Amino acid sequence: MHRTTSHRSGGGSSRSTNRKSPSPSPPPPPPRDQSKKNVRKTGILKVVAENPLVIVAVRGCFMCVTVNGLVQRLGVNPKIVEVEEVKKIAILVKLSQIEGSDGGPWELPAVYVGGKLLGGVDKVMEAHVKGEFVPMLRAAGALWL
Repeated sequence: MHRTTSHRSGGGSSRSTNRKSPSPSPPPPPPRDQSKKNVRKTGILKVVAENPLVIVAVRGCFMCVTVNGLVQRLGVNPKIVEVEEVKKIAILVKLSQIEGSDGGPWELPAVYVGGKLLGGVDKVMEAHVKGEFVPMLRAAGALWL
């Protein structure tokens, strides 16, 4: 005896209860947004952890360019992570997840020395004026001389 179900409109499929087993279909791929989110999260946290000096900056930001200029004049080539203005909030949230960041940074540029948040342009300039910035860079391995 052969039984069939009625056809459904709107993308449904008809099934037959024949003795033949349907060929197994491969599992669906993971959602794109989720996989990209994991890669980006791992990416920026990994960059901060693996580089002695990281500047997370908004593309075209004058203060970000100022911090970069200072550290380059000191003889350091920082790892610069540039973000678009529209992605700034999302990046700040990800950066706040770094252990020991005390929930910050709150603004960009965010400067990380030895994997730890130093702060923004004000903290960098303060450390530089006090003579603490160069020893920090040496201790992190960003400056050798």
